[in-house]
Amino acid sequence: MPQQPLNRRTLLKLGSSGAMAALAAAATVPLLAAATANRAQGTFDNLSQPLGLTLEAITARILPTTDTPGAREAGAVWFIDAMVAGPIAPMLPALREGATALDQASGGRFAALPEAEQDAQLRSIEDTEFFASMHMLTMAGTFTMSSYGGNRGEVGWDILGFERRHHWELPFGYYDAQVHGVQESAQ
Repeated sequence: MPQQPLNRRTLLKLGSSGAMAALAAAATVPLLAAATANRAQGTFDNLSQPLGLTLEAITARILPTTDTPGAREAGAVWFIDAMVAGPIAPMLPALREGATALDQASGGRFAALPEAEQDAQLRSIEDTEFFASMHMLTMAGTFTMSSYGGNRGEVGWDILGFERRHHWELPFGYYDAQVHGVQESAQ
């Protein structure tokens, strides 16, 4: 198929898309820096303190601390705090509403309940969109790159047994040895 030369309209579309992407990336850097500073101080940047504590308690029960660290140690709530100011901003009202309903059903403060009672409360809402959102945010906040606000100290990667290396050698696995022209060694 013959290529058509770029016209002015196409060039402007490409330029404006690139500029928007650059602005979005530039806006994210200060947001994440502020989240890191707030996390060090223990104050939330975008969540109210009561909402943040409720969401943290929820994340801690979704991925609890056992013989390995959980969502609390990974700082999943700090990921949520950073992301509600940007990519997941439209979710904030639903998070507030769900956390408020959970606090009310818990007699005022979900975070103050014993863990067994927290688990019972969460079981009662596990088929809701709020719980599904919290589950997804907990997993993302625990296992994401730490530069996004969660996975503090990369404990999420430790939970998974992820080996952090600067360089991986070919073949990465049996599935791509042939593609890279590497013979599998007999084992």
